[in-house]
Amino acid sequence: MADINPSLARWIAAPGIDPQNPLLRTTFELSAPPTSARLLVTGLGVFRAFVNGSPYRRSRLDPGLTDPRHRVQVCEADVSELLTRGTNVLGISLGRGFHDMSTPNVWRWEQAPWRGPVRAWAHLRLELADGTSRAITTGEGWRTAPGPISADSMYEGEVFEGGQDPDAWLHADFDDSAWEGVLVDRPGHGSRRAAPVAVPQMQLQVQEPVVIQEEIIPARVEGPGPTSAGDARVVLDMGRVIAGWCRYTLRGQEPLEFSAVHGEKLRADGTVDADNEHIHTDRFQEDLVRLGPHSPSFEPQFSYKGFRYVELQARRGTLEDLEVTGLLAHADLSVASALTSSDEYLVRFDSAMRASLANNMHHVPTDTPMHEKNGWTGDALTGLSAMVASFDMRRMLRKWARDQADGQRPDGSLSVIAPNPGWGYEELSPAPEWTSLLPELLDELATEYGEVDIVHELGPAAAAYLSYELGRRDEDGLVSGVLGDYLTPGSPGPAPEDKRLTASLFLAHGLRALAHAVELASIDGSPADGNPWTSRGDRIDGVPTPAQLLDDANGLEAAVNTVFLDHQRGIYRDPGSTEYRQTSNLVPLAFGVVPPGRVATVVSHLIADLELRDAHHDCGHIGVRFLLPVLSAHGHGELALRVLSNPTAPGWKAWLDAGNSTFMEMWHEPRSCSHYFMGTPATWIHENVAGLRRGPDGWREFDVVPDPDVPVGRIELSRRTIHGEIVVDVDRDARIVTLEVPEGTRARVMLPGLEQHLDPGLHSVSW
Repeated sequence: MADINPSLARWIAAPGIDPQNPLLRTTFELSAPPTSARLLVTGLGVFRAFVNGSPYRRSRLDPGLTDPRHRVQVCEADVSELLTRGTNVLGISLGRGFHDMSTPNVWRWEQAPWRGPVRAWAHLRLELADGTSRAITTGEGWRTAPGPISADSMYEGEVFEGGQDPDAWLHADFDDSAWEGVLVDRPGHGSRRAAPVAVPQMQLQVQEPVVIQEEIIPARVEGPGPTSAGDARVVLDMGRVIAGWCRYTLRGQEPLEFSAVHGEKLRADGTVDADNEHIHTDRFQEDLVRLGPHSPSFEPQFSYKGFRYVELQARRGTLEDLEVTGLLAHADLSVASALTSSDEYLVRFDSAMRASLANNMHHVPTDTPMHEKNGWTGDALTGLSAMVASFDMRRMLRKWARDQADGQRPDGSLSVIAPNPGWGYEELSPAPEWTSLLPELLDELATEYGEVDIVHELGPAAAAYLSYELGRRDEDGLVSGVLGDYLTPGSPGPAPEDKRLTASLFLAHGLRALAHAVELASIDGSPADGNPWTSRGDRIDGVPTPAQLLDDANGLEAAVNTVFLDHQRGIYRDPGSTEYRQTSNLVPLAFGVVPPGRVATVVSHLIADLELRDAHHDCGHIGVRFLLPVLSAHGHGELALRVLSNPTAPGWKAWLDAGNSTFMEMWHEPRSCSHYFMGTPATWIHENVAGLRRGPDGWREFDVVPDPDVPVGRIELSRRTIHGEIVVDVDRDARIVTLEVPEGTRARVMLPGLEQHLDPGLHSVSW
């Protein structure tokens, strides 16, 4: 990320202890039209910037949350087409976002250590047609007044007061003489402080912005009718769960006041379910809106919601004059792949995973657009392969990796969510199945996208985290965890089995990931002065050698086999227990930890348990990620498809056949209806049914290994890589694979009885 000089402008804020939705405005004269105009703008909170009444770009919810004690993101746009000769207006509207959260919640966002009044910073550099140049910056001379949004919360929703034309202030003929002057921060001080404060690092926004992707005309649900008080009430259905908000437009002349409650589900009585035990207020995902002839339209400016249904209740006027449009909004990510198949269910599954992922892409990958909006690391750790297969994630993952490192404590520990307000280090921790995401991200960025610079930058933070975890090993040589295989069938949360198995193996996997990332980055990790955690010369301080990392990984894996592997029975089980748990056996198989002589027996017990359950899994979010690939790896592709396609619960097909287009959070009475961490079998569809797999060091050499035992006639997958697009078409009925290999790459095709290495071009291979 490019650094921005903070002295280019001054931070400004509205007067008052806790200003709500301040509007900030300045006018300036141009003697000639601009030939170029580069606007740098940001806010602490959420901002919208306008030039002569037009948005500076089409993004929303800018700039994206960071820990502002470490870094603040600055957004950039060319606004030359929005400017003109004569009087021009630059306006900024501010909302709270997560920076100045006031809603009490279990994660304590309202107590964030950086919390303070919202503020703005902007620098507009102009080159004019007459050869002159100038800069317009935030500072003295800006004017401010309260905006029409009297409350905004990422959790509660927004309150729009209406009144006079809410956009009038953005135009040159607006009279702002009654507005107040802004407060201006003095360099090294705050506008309300006497003591010097640290200047945060300001960097260009790296991740894709949030934009409106689609407009949806909802259908009216025949349902609850009037309230007990006789007020009009209407429920609208978007047809699927989305992330975003609604646009409300008044078509009549009579004023209208109404509430709009958003939720993913309906209660038995037909009303919208907007319960959230983690938000400690009476309102949740509820907009309160007042429209009239001078302000006939509104859409939320500083928040988004996860919802399918909207329950409207009139408080004044009639809902018959109200038009509602659903707006799907998420990060503007490029699509990385496309899939078609003769098996329509596989296409539906892949689409549901993409939709579940997209609904959770808002500056960082989140866990649910409705209930939390938190960047849970464990969800992404199992979903990482599906993420990068669905979208180009390099920019968002780079941003998020820095968020995790910014939140690292001096002892090396990490929170289970990032960014975080100081929560998640003790709460639901330790959980290496979550926090070991950081080294995995570095390896993914280096391997998938060839971005090895991030390894140099954040490798020391990842190494410090791994060292912290290794320091927690118990007398058995294992590390503990409190979450494990989260949300197994019948479990309300953490897995019932001994969580040291998954915690230790995920830590070992993180060690191996960092070792691989270090090798790709060509870091010479030979130890200096005998200490493998330091280096000298052109090596990176704090990054251990790959050999040391792998040695620690081997030690953890050996400890797992000592404590959990019952050699006599050939299963992994809790010490002293005879209960069989699928995930306890899946993870050692998936990570290659099972001693070679015991692999067949461990697999046979897994098959027996699945058959005993009539091809049902018994897994939480970790187990479902590895179950089907393990089955295919050991010659049971037909069973893998039976498990995936099982029409009864617990299973995915029951969800999709019920009309859902996104995945649920849990197998029984799900809370969230747009949760991607149970949809990770999409990776099996790509890597085993279509058979397309990245090589160990990236896409320059890749594999095509479709599982011949999966009874799917035809499947075609295209995948965009940094070297070009790969297209693989597998026709099992005709026993032909058609493959397009991009320039600069090489493919290894493995089919029953043959192995071929193919150079760039279009190929057809039969077996």
